[in-house]
Amino acid sequence: MHRRKHPMSGAIYEVRDDGKVEVRLHGKVGIFTPDGDYVSGEVHHADPHLCGWLAGPCVPAEMAKNPKDLHPSRSTTGASR
Repeated sequence: MHRRKHPMSGAIYEVRDDGKVEVRLHGKVGIFTPDGDYVSGEVHHADPHLCGWLAGPCVPAEMAKNPKDLHPSRSTTGASR
């Protein structure tokens, strides 16, 4: 499971097996979608960015590369510099 502590609130965000995010704060728990939408529980607010970062779709490594980081001769645009 993916788990992170929110840097500002101190809440613990953890991705559950069903893909939803469990947020624990001060002994209370809330369940949220990967978009940060409230589903259930005592915690009613979550950081949608952290929910998405933890539970959102993963991009394959070869697609995550920024073309600007590639050597100009291997650029995907075909333009040489």
